Amino acid sequence: MSKNSQLKAGVILSYLNLLIGNIIPFIYTPVMLRILGQTEYGLYGIANSVMGYIGLLNFGIGSAILRYISKYRAEGAVDKERRVIGLFIKLYSAVALLILIVGTTLSFHLDGYGRSLDPEELDKLVVLVRLMTLNMAIFLPFSIFSSVTIAHEKYIFNRVTGVLSSIAAPCLNLAMLHCGFASVGLVLSSTLLNLISYAIYMIFCFNMLHITPSFKKCESGLLKEIFVFSFFAFLGGIIDILYWSTDKLIIGWAIGPVAVAVYGIGATFNGYITNLSTAISGILLPKITVILTKDTPQKELTELFIKVGRLQFIVISFIVSAFIVFGRQFIMLWAGEGYCESYAVALFTMIPVTVPLIQNTGLNILMAMNKHHFRSIVYLAIAFLNILLTFFLVNKYGIVGAAFATCISYIIGNILIINWYYYNKIGLNIPLFWKNIFAMTPQMVVFIALGLFVTQKVIIDSWPLFFVGAVLYTLLYVGAAYFFMMNQYEKTLFTAPLKKMKARIFHEG
Repeated sequence: MSKNSQLKAGVILSYLNLLIGNIIPFIYTPVMLRILGQTEYGLYGIANSVMGYIGLLNFGIGSAILRYISKYRAEGAVDKERRVIGLFIKLYSAVALLILIVGTTLSFHLDGYGRSLDPEELDKLVVLVRLMTLNMAIFLPFSIFSSVTIAHEKYIFNRVTGVLSSIAAPCLNLAMLHCGFASVGLVLSSTLLNLISYAIYMIFCFNMLHITPSFKKCESGLLKEIFVFSFFAFLGGIIDILYWSTDKLIIGWAIGPVAVAVYGIGATFNGYITNLSTAISGILLPKITVILTKDTPQKELTELFIKVGRLQFIVISFIVSAFIVFGRQFIMLWAGEGYCESYAVALFTMIPVTVPLIQNTGLNILMAMNKHHFRSIVYLAIAFLNILLTFFLVNKYGIVGAAFATCISYIIGNILIINWYYYNKIGLNIPLFWKNIFAMTPQMVVFIALGLFVTQKVIIDSWPLFFVGAVLYTLLYVGAAYFFMMNQYEKTLFTAPLKKMKARIFHEG
């Protein structure tokens, strides 16, 4: 199969994996929650957050693997490619040893959680952290072979393996839960899946790509170059962990595992909307990249910024407004009675994220101009602000206070400061951007108000009623968006696939 065919198939499979990755949790999560229970799920969430910090010990090296393997392959330097693979295996083996030492040591110093966990729960947390540490340490060096397949442009193999893993993971999890292993079973299933998938990657690399690592010395200065290249990925990892994982650690310490479970369910919806937005921007990214590689006037950059932002807003505003209207009922039906507070958590973590999502073209512009370092500094600052606010608010207002802390931090950093930077330092016409967005906002507000009024009058306590309401809301919103929100360009984008489908049907008929 040609490179282009591989790439196209890989893109299709990537979106299939994204679809499966969102549909399966919808089916799997409520079953898992009912079998596992809030306490066990909360303990698993705390352990995962701890492992997030331990995982930082890879120092962002993973970001460099693909770059250097691809570089030497493009040069036809097979020996250098084999040596750099060997170098990364040695680096990751050293990191794995460090993870094993730090993770095991840390597992002996989790007594602070004794204020919110009983002795049995604390013992379970220690077991989870140790098992997760062992899992990470064992399989980290073997993760390199996945990058090798991507560097060799074996997109179909890589994505098919990803799709199969996405399907196998919940199946293995449920099998372990049904056997009575509880949260430990989730770690065991992850270990088994890692064993199978990495074995497949290794066999493929050895037998199909004929790639074997070489542990001979690499060219001088390469190690330093790798660490310099990896620094900002390492910084990004720190920011992500500080911002999105520390909340659970603080909640677990201050309140307990049940609160972590409820918070975790609410925070998952932020991930769903981010994934969807990323998928949309991924479709537009090639065109954006072409424009940004040229010496594009500031006016055209602003036009691009607004054009993509409007498209993102049309999609995201529908999702967010629908969640505001139906989210409470959805969580009750999906997760159960014990997750009422998850609705407020979801709103406080989801709504502020919509702004950077509709402005993600700005990040591409920053990177093209090599000015994205400022954004990293801002993110690091708001991550620490979030931690401070969470410590202050969680004791007074519980998990809703923790979510509100996340919301405030995001507004200050990712909305106020970043928009100021876009306007004053990059030259984007931010007032014009917001003029366009605010012009589309009234429809969303009206639909939210009408939707909330109806859901107050009509009790939605079953899935059939929920789906009827969701379908009606979708049809009405799409119709209103077409006539009152979209400009001519957006209407054309919306109707073009429908016209093609119509023409194909009638042509075939």
